[in-house]
Amino acid sequence: MKAENWTNDILESANGMVKVLPNKLLFDKIQNKINLENKVSNKWIFFAAATFALLISINIKLLKSSSTKSNTQSETVISTISNTTQLY
Repeated sequence: MKAENWTNDILESANGMVKVLPNKLLFDKIQNKINLENKVSNKWIFFAAATFALLISINIKLLKSSSTKSNTQSETVISTISNTTQLY
């Protein structure tokens, strides 16, 4: 009960608040600063996305080729052992 009263007191404390309006000059200054910031063009975003996709495709191709090579190497070792019947 005490916690509920405390919660209600906190919620009701905002009832008498009045919205504060910012200083017009300060607000305009902030807006101008935001508008002057450098923005990245869509060309560079597309270039970065294409580069990322290219790197991922190269990595996938390299992973597939390395797994194929390791299978071929292990098959060679297995065939050599089975042909010569040498276990050690």
